[in-house]
Parts: sequence; C-alpha cells; structure tokens
Amino acid sequence: MIKLSFSKLFISISVISLFALMVYLNVSTLELNETIGSGLFYLKGYYEEGNMIVTEQGIGVITLPLAIGLVTSTLIKGSQFYRASSVMN
Repeated sequence: MIKLSFSKLFISISVISLFALMVYLNVSTLELNETIGSGLFYLKGYYEEGNMIVTEQGIGVITLPLAIGLVTSTLIKGSQFYRASSVMN
C-alpha cells in the first residue's frame, strides 16, 4: 500500500473534490432566485438585481473541497494509524 504524507493526501483529495464540484456546478441549472448552499458553503446563486440577471459563485467553491479534503484525509490517516498500532500489539 502506498503511504502518502498527510499534506499530500489532503491536497490530492481537495483537488479531486474541487474538480468534481466544478463539473457539478457547470452542469447544474438554477432557476431565478435559487441558490446552492448557504453560509460558508454557499456555492452558486442566480438572481435578478434591478433589471440584470446575476450569477455568482460563493466562497463554498473553495471551503467545501478543503473541508472534504481535511475530513477524508484525517479519517484515512487515523485508520492507518489505528491499523498500524493494532498490528504492533
């Protein structure tokens, strides 16, 4: 089994989830006044401002892949540590 450092694993998972998220945002269609996500995980909004229709991307495009990368890499490294310590005992 290939053992990666925590930082390499975190970056790899974050980049993969960012790619998947961008593909999802590109194929998703929004109705007027509809958003995807909220708060820190706000991804995209589509609304009317005055007489213009505005589409915006939120901070969730960065924070969501980072959160996914952090949680997933922590779980993987935790399970690797647990398995290594149980083998030694």
